Amino acid sequence: MPFAQVGYPHQGGEEFKQVFPADFITEAIDQTRGWFYSLLMISTLIFDKESLKRLKLPPTDYPHPYRTCIVLGHVTDPEGKKESKSKGNYTPPDVILDRVAMEFAVVSSKQTEMKAKPGTALVAREDLQGLDLAPGATVKVYPAGKEAEAKEFQIDAVKRLPRRQVLLDTEDMQSLGVEPAEGGIKVAPADVPRLREKQKLTLEDANTPAPGADAFRWFFLASNPPWNPTRHSLGNVRSMQKEFPLKLRNVYSFFTIYARIDRFDPRSMEGRPWKDRARLDRWILSELTLLNQQVVDRMDNFRAYEAAKELANFVDGLSNWYLRRSRQRFWKSEMDDDKIDAYATLYECLVSVMELGAPFVPFMSEEMYQNLVRGPFGENAPESVHLVDYPKADASRIDRALSEEMASVRDIVSLGLRVRTNHKLRVRQPLAGAEIILSRPDLEARVQKYRELIAEELNVLDVQFVQGADQHIRYGIRPNFRQLGPRLGKNMPVLKKVLDKADGAALRHALLEEGKAEVEVAGEKLSLGLEDVEVVVEAKEGYAAAGDQTSVIVLATELTPKLIEEGIYRELLNRIQTFRKELELDYTQRIRLAIQGSRRLDAIVKKRREHLMSETLCVELSEKDASLKDIPDVATREVEIEGETAILFLAKA
Repeated sequence: MPFAQVGYPHQGGEEFKQVFPADFITEAIDQTRGWFYSLLMISTLIFDKESLKRLKLPPTDYPHPYRTCIVLGHVTDPEGKKESKSKGNYTPPDVILDRVAMEFAVVSSKQTEMKAKPGTALVAREDLQGLDLAPGATVKVYPAGKEAEAKEFQIDAVKRLPRRQVLLDTEDMQSLGVEPAEGGIKVAPADVPRLREKQKLTLEDANTPAPGADAFRWFFLASNPPWNPTRHSLGNVRSMQKEFPLKLRNVYSFFTIYARIDRFDPRSMEGRPWKDRARLDRWILSELTLLNQQVVDRMDNFRAYEAAKELANFVDGLSNWYLRRSRQRFWKSEMDDDKIDAYATLYECLVSVMELGAPFVPFMSEEMYQNLVRGPFGENAPESVHLVDYPKADASRIDRALSEEMASVRDIVSLGLRVRTNHKLRVRQPLAGAEIILSRPDLEARVQKYRELIAEELNVLDVQFVQGADQHIRYGIRPNFRQLGPRLGKNMPVLKKVLDKADGAALRHALLEEGKAEVEVAGEKLSLGLEDVEVVVEAKEGYAAAGDQTSVIVLATELTPKLIEEGIYRELLNRIQTFRKELELDYTQRIRLAIQGSRRLDAIVKKRREHLMSETLCVELSEKDASLKDIPDVATREVEIEGETAILFLAKA
């Protein structure tokens, strides 16, 4: 390859000129000597400058058979050992592509000196992990090829049991019509498929579907750089699936549901010019253009892993920021310019990501293409997404200043939510305020206009940008022992005492402004960089805080009766919305609702009656159950919020 595949120089002269040198080859690292090197040496020996001239071939800067060589790491099991069929430590592809089921050899208690309880299937710990199941999970168990005869068992793990062997109670084996495999625990995993039908069983997780081909492909492209070993398992594939395919699927699902409700038509509803749209639309379209540039650049340079990361980061922003921040626009009753802009923007993002992501998730991209593009445009669009030209970025739509501002806002919100999580402050509980200290004064002036957005995201009543918050917090500097230990040795305790007494705010300022700070340790000057220390923010009573290299967030944690009341209301609203989802009500389904609770809860609901009815699509609301309890299809649910118990009565309107 490429010269041997066309029989050159004995034949295929013109074809050879087109394929030599090859664009790239790829194989695992064990082919470094066996294939990569052999090709390189043969090609170098045969196609030197004189030979190229004699064979009438154009001179090339690459007197070798390939321009690019991608060396792959080995595929390993979750423990990092190379997968091997003989050892049975591999994950069968059909567990990921088809359904979560494995064949096992049947063993008896006599063969293992272990016993299984009736209704329990015992397997090796590694096989339990291979099926991505927890001990006690329910599985279908049936003889090979006889799924109609399946019975439900609980599955559990046994340390001493070899892989791909299942231990059942004797009566359970009889009820399934199977018998112990000859050889018992000495049956090798690779020999299980060759056993007689009565000597093996299939264990299947019927509750969770297999991830599928797109998830399998995404896992190998996006889990780590190709030259690293890949720890392959059903659980790891499922974990990676959440990063991009599932998030994209959720955004796509949201769009299709509401576009169908509002009869959005991309042929006639193109939206206003991008410069006239809302700031959020302009931001995501700018990010989309940057994504297009980055993915094309990475793919042109054979860096599929980096391209996959760019796609995942964009879809995360599309889902967790753009769509979440735009939901109220989609839920508006009137189809005004702003709502059309939101649909047009989201549609463009989905179509572009679908086209950029086609090499990564080909089947999902094709499904989306047939619905989003071929559906409305028919024969005016190419037959398949895989026949569409790869997108070209329009650099004029890039707004780097807006991207920088929104990135800063998202960082602030992320840090603020981290403060809430670390201090166990429920997100739905409103707080009085937040103070924000940015390390860049120039950025502070530009981010001021996002105060309301930040307040809404952090669920605080007020947001202030301040130069310092010394009355609420103090900065502490902790040494990075792993980094500094080899340098300081026995002087590490001395440094710790110096940092404990130092002006933390001054040291932090020096580290952020100059990238270093100087302290005196044992009579000598010591220069510290950002990697040498950890800056911690310690809040005073009544406040909670956290900081990073770009900002510090201080939240006021004292709760007034009014704030507590608002928190209870938001929790109640969430429980009602969750109740709707559990009843699988249509997104546009109007409801009748009654709430039976304490006087305090009744008062809270009365104050916010109009908002609650609007948010839950409620056309009739009562604080007592009398109006609904006799309706045949009414559903009831008891909920508890901050010690307040309420009974919800919900029926379709």
